[in-house]
Amino acid sequence: MKQPKFRKLPRAIAIDLDGTLLNSSLQISSRNIRALKTCFAANIPVILATARAERGVRRLCVTDVLDKCSLVLSNGAIVKGVPPLSGFHKQQLASGLTRKIVDLVRNYDSNVRITIEIEGLDFGTDWQWDPVSLWETNSATPDMVISIDEAIAREPMKVSVAGVGKNLIGLIEELRKELKDKIAIIPSENNTFLNIVDPMSSKPNALRKLLEPQGISLNEVLAFGDDFPDVDMLKECGISVAMANAFPEVKAVCKYETASNDEDGVAQVLEKLLSTIM
Repeated sequence: MKQPKFRKLPRAIAIDLDGTLLNSSLQISSRNIRALKTCFAANIPVILATARAERGVRRLCVTDVLDKCSLVLSNGAIVKGVPPLSGFHKQQLASGLTRKIVDLVRNYDSNVRITIEIEGLDFGTDWQWDPVSLWETNSATPDMVISIDEAIAREPMKVSVAGVGKNLIGLIEELRKELKDKIAIIPSENNTFLNIVDPMSSKPNALRKLLEPQGISLNEVLAFGDDFPDVDMLKECGISVAMANAFPEVKAVCKYETASNDEDGVAQVLEKLLSTIM
């Protein structure tokens, strides 16, 4: 395990959530919280960069951490800045495209779960959820659920497809064949889950929207990740750190590695950073 050595502070820190900042119980440990608060005190911008929608982030992150972090949501489709950063951006799927995606997915396998994310807490689905599973899986209550048709009409940002344990490589090939460069497909969880967004929606593009107005380049960013949706971000940020639990393909693009998400790997690096510099 090769953790980075620091001679100066990064100008921003970008952290994935699942498998990175969150442990296997989907919690941010007290050690990680302390390390983040030290970064806040040092006025280093912290950005949570996740495939999750805002409702999921708000459920999983304690308020005194979340209120200090800028957010990259839905794989970069939504960007929300908080001081010392600022700005709000959203990247919708092209008009009419969501209906084509839904039809292609349904024709491929009618048993997969489709979720359509829009701005805010509501989302579209045609899957039948009981309240407990709805909360555990989608961080949602029944009043947040709208129909697929209503979600399509409300300028969707992302379509998620869950294979419920099934490998979706064939669906990826079908979507790319039919829709080509009109969409970006970011698989995760060993290709059993797909994030489908506009091609301009990505974690590094979202980071640029937050950082460039402040004169900060991605080369000055410390980034952490573990899964395929993090690869582009880790490639483009100057100091990239893979978690010990990361996929081999993720580790391959990172210069550094830290302990696993269950061993406070993020905090280990941040503690070293701040003890060395301050």
